[in-house]
Amino acid sequence: MRNILRSDTVKIGGKSVKVGKITVAQWRELFTVVETLPQLLITVLTAPPDDRLPMFVVAIEKSLTDVVNVVSILTGIDSEWIENNAGIDELTTFFVETARVNNFGDLLKNVRGALNLAKATPAAETV
Repeated sequence: MRNILRSDTVKIGGKSVKVGKITVAQWRELFTVVETLPQLLITVLTAPPDDRLPMFVVAIEKSLTDVVNVVSILTGIDSEWIENNAGIDELTTFFVETARVNNFGDLLKNVRGALNLAKATPAAETV
């Protein structure tokens, strides 16, 4: 049985959870609760497509506390409840769908493009 109910809903610990756009307010809150997850996600997103899923599973294992905190913020479900009721497969499905809904692939490409542009632009000379 798949954990995806509709294109915008997944199951976590038996609860139906809506997957939506991450707001600026949620991003700010996320930055206060994560420690290792951002670097691990960047590693996953920049990996070759065939390596992404195994790397994602390793990333979850190495940052379970961050994962639970992120899911709690994005779903409004208490983190303790998530720890006691959710499966890794459900959390993985939630992350995959969240990445899809929020166009993380395009976001990463745009950030890379902006960084490359900034690197290619010669620094202004001071007089």
